[in-house]
Amino acid sequence: MDQIVSCARNATQAGKQFASSSAGQLARIEGLVTVSCLLVGVLVLCNSRRRHDGRTLHKMLVWGAFMFNYPVISYTIGLMQSSSIQNELFVVWACFLLFLLGSADTMTAFNFDDKSQQTRSMMNQALHVVYLLFLILYYKGQLRGTFVVCLFLLWSLSVVRLGLRAKAYLSTNRSRGLIRENHVVFDFMEYESFNIAGVLPGSGSYDPKTMEYIYLVDGKEVEKLRNGQKVIQVAYGVPETVDVAKVWQCKGKLLRLNGGGVARRHDLCLSFALFRMLRLRFAPDHIGRLVFPFQEGKCWDFVVKGLLADDQDLDRAFRVVEAELGFLFDFFYARYPSIKNTLAPDLAVYAAILTTSLFTLFSPDLFRYRPLPGPGGSGDASNIIIPGFNLDLLVTRLVIIWYIFLESYQFLAFIFSDWHKVKMLCWYVRNESWRRALMEVPLKVLCHFTVTRYWKGTIGQYFLLDNIRPHWIKTFLSWFSIEAQALDAWLMTHSIRLLPQVSHAVLRELKKCDGKITDGRMWLYQMGVVDLDLDRDVLLGNTYAWYILKWHIATSICDYGLSMETAADGELARNHEVAMKLSGYCAYLVAFQPELVPDSTYRSTSIVHGTLQNARDFLAGCKSGEDKNKKLIEVGRLKKSMDHEMLQKRKFVCFIYVNEFQANILW
Repeated sequence: MDQIVSCARNATQAGKQFASSSAGQLARIEGLVTVSCLLVGVLVLCNSRRRHDGRTLHKMLVWGAFMFNYPVISYTIGLMQSSSIQNELFVVWACFLLFLLGSADTMTAFNFDDKSQQTRSMMNQALHVVYLLFLILYYKGQLRGTFVVCLFLLWSLSVVRLGLRAKAYLSTNRSRGLIRENHVVFDFMEYESFNIAGVLPGSGSYDPKTMEYIYLVDGKEVEKLRNGQKVIQVAYGVPETVDVAKVWQCKGKLLRLNGGGVARRHDLCLSFALFRMLRLRFAPDHIGRLVFPFQEGKCWDFVVKGLLADDQDLDRAFRVVEAELGFLFDFFYARYPSIKNTLAPDLAVYAAILTTSLFTLFSPDLFRYRPLPGPGGSGDASNIIIPGFNLDLLVTRLVIIWYIFLESYQFLAFIFSDWHKVKMLCWYVRNESWRRALMEVPLKVLCHFTVTRYWKGTIGQYFLLDNIRPHWIKTFLSWFSIEAQALDAWLMTHSIRLLPQVSHAVLRELKKCDGKITDGRMWLYQMGVVDLDLDRDVLLGNTYAWYILKWHIATSICDYGLSMETAADGELARNHEVAMKLSGYCAYLVAFQPELVPDSTYRSTSIVHGTLQNARDFLAGCKSGEDKNKKLIEVGRLKKSMDHEMLQKRKFVCFIYVNEFQANILW
């Protein structure tokens, strides 16, 4: 035992001596340089996967890289400066770390609340650029000539890169870019009824299948004075304005011939136009009420008779919405080039960075690098040298190669992004000179490749009655949550793959009712059920959260009743599966994503919490689904139960559904 303690003490002492030695300090710096490079790499490579990878580990990885890249790099550079080791490669490492930090600009925010922190992020990066200049000037006497020239060139390019990032930031900034863009789209849509057929009576006809809509894709913005007010407008019917109708009417081969590729290119432009209108929902305070006159019926025709026109390709509606939400995600969380701006500045900066970095990597000074003599006349003190191998030189080359790789990856991501594809297609629509094989072949290749998936293909599931008594471990863990709502979602919910039969059922029903969605009363009337108490107490005048929870509890009770009978099979089983998945998803939205429900977020959350508390009080002694079913059927027979009002109001299940319909009709 004494021998083990002695060995441990000796090992600890040896570790302390190594850490305080020059070699130990150098090893620690090299380790931090490696960690810094990995953090920036995670930020760049994993950001594009955030849209479709919802795993907790992936989110934590991206969040950690987003939060700690600035502190770790700053600490590493400070450690280099405070070290007693004289190593000119420290300056090269520090400069390239700051270059890496400036290049990781595809991710501008981790969540929606971080948008308000972008100004601080821009200021941090500007300070790093200034600090980088002082670093080069201070240590230029210790650097070889090639290193000084290359670092000055890269610093100049980092200043240009900062300017491009600031310009992109201003385009999404609330006080400038977002307000301006939204007003342009709002004014364009507000006067659509006076500029296209098929909206006002007697003005003509339109065919949703051919997309005769002037939803704005891109156009030249012109400043005008109107009634003493300075306004920015996009003109109707001019060659510079590209709308959805022009894309469908384009005579070029890329947008005229039949085939899946043409349909995808059409729908990509359509998704961008819808994204521009969807963005208006994030600006109610400076746009006003989003009501466009005479267009409600036309919008429903667009969905039902346009997107859902082909019964064999109902998934088209989901593909259009996926791309639309992809644009929205990129707009708020990433920096992509605006379709109004040319990619020439980014191309020039990338080419210059690539050339300078490659020259630095293969420069004679780096190839024939030898450590400068230390205080004792040897360079070993300032370098870690394995016999015949300089570890510092390897770290330098790896940092430069990593910088080149990340720059190339981000530039190619820009080139193959949907933003760039839409911009190229708009130019193709405007310019007849582009409708030649010389331009069409590269554009076709560009539009063929998709860099990343739009989403993960799963939906959240939450069943309120099944979570009235969560496992004690889940309850215990929720106490340690900084934001209990997020942790509760992780513990109390699960995700399932969205099956085609579920999505198709929603779309077929939407098409069947011609877009006229009701609260379920019309179906009951058609089945011969008229209940005034049901209309007055349960269905009339409720918010979306109330409707969703009532139908969710009703579906859960029917599920308990079905599980007590013989196992369902055939069509009944399929209908049951679809109903349960949709019910679980709607409850998940109300409980854990209330901002996606068109109601007050606070009110929706309060309704869920109140209903959950009622269920816990009323079903306290129930252990199984059968017990819950009997107890709920009992409360459903009551005329009024103020103590458990929400549970009592699903009595239409107990009385009407269970008693009036057979299982195959019910589901």
